[in-house]
Formats: sequence, structure tokens, C-alpha cells
Amino acid sequence: MSENQTELTIELSVDQGDINELDDLSRQLRTEVEELRVDGVDWVSAGAPPEGTKAADFAAIGQLIVTLAPTVIPPLFEVLKSWVERKPSTPVKIKVKVGKRTAQIEYDPTTTNAKDLEGLVRSLGRTVNK
Repeated sequence: MSENQTELTIELSVDQGDINELDDLSRQLRTEVEELRVDGVDWVSAGAPPEGTKAADFAAIGQLIVTLAPTVIPPLFEVLKSWVERKPSTPVKIKVKVGKRTAQIEYDPTTTNAKDLEGLVRSLGRTVNK
């Protein structure tokens, strides 16, 4: 990752713990994020696969790592905001890492209103740009 790139970890969760629903939601979000001019969208590694499987690694369901230029962060948050508004029961955690600095926000559409979300995004943007 170069100096002018930012790495964001996006984590989705569902209340009832339905793995299939979480996997579907993650894939939908990944498709939308890939439409932006991001440098990469990858699944977060869940570590070594279970004994007896042939896979070299497997993904943590509901978690994506997005590598992008800082100028793409506002459009990404617009996609996330739009996406969450269409999936009102899906909480989203976003962790941003720039060099050694990290910041994290958690947006639960059932408890956070749009004004609070705007404040979280502004705060996160200031943290990243310092």
C-alpha cells in the first residue's frame, strides 16, 4: 500500500446471525464498492482453514478490506450510507487505517439517525486527513 492510499475495513453484521444472509449482503456491498474507483476490494482473511480442507485460506464472512485514495473516501461513504438505508437492519462497522493511525465508526441504522451518521463521517474524515 502506498503512502497516498487508505485502507478501510468494512464489517457487516445481522441480528439473527444468518450466515447466508450475511454472505449475500457482503457480496452485494462488494459489487457496489467495486464500481467506485478504488484500488482494491478484498475479503478479510479468517485465518487458516479447518483441518482436512483443501483451501489455502478462507474469508471472514461480512468483512471487506477496501484500498483507495483518500479522495475516494467521501464517495465510498455515500455508497455505504445509501446501501445501509436500503438495508435498515444491517449494522456496519468501518475501521480506517492510514499509516499507524486508525479510526473506527459503527453505524447501526436502528439506533443512529442520519444527522449522527453525517457527524461520524466528518469526524472520521478529519481523523484520516490529519
